[in-house]
Amino acid sequence: MIRGGFGGRVGFDVWLGALLVAAPGVVFLVESLIRAFTEGGDGILALPVVLLVLEGGAAVAVLTGTRWARPLVLILVILAALLHMVIALGEGLLWTRMVSAILAVSQVYVLVVLNTKPVREHFGISQ
Repeated sequence: MIRGGFGGRVGFDVWLGALLVAAPGVVFLVESLIRAFTEGGDGILALPVVLLVLEGGAAVAVLTGTRWARPLVLILVILAALLHMVIALGEGLLWTRMVSAILAVSQVYVLVVLNTKPVREHFGISQ
């Protein structure tokens, strides 16, 4: 157990789930910043910023164990995985497609982590 910043003890699986929910948004934003500086164009940054804000809120919901937000977090993770799969399978620079493929795989792993028993118990789901 790790001492949580929200007034309680939060398990490692919960911290891992929260980290894995938020980290792809940060990586996607950094990737888009690199593309914006090298290729030009400010339109590249809109989607990564929105995704980062949504995933940051989802990470807070995971840490706090907000039960009503759990389905929304799962839907957000699924949509983010689909977004990264579309980018990975589309046209573009090889390195951006590879980063998106790795992010898509990490989002699928987040679904697995969020459905483990310790995380489900943190959300107050017994089964």
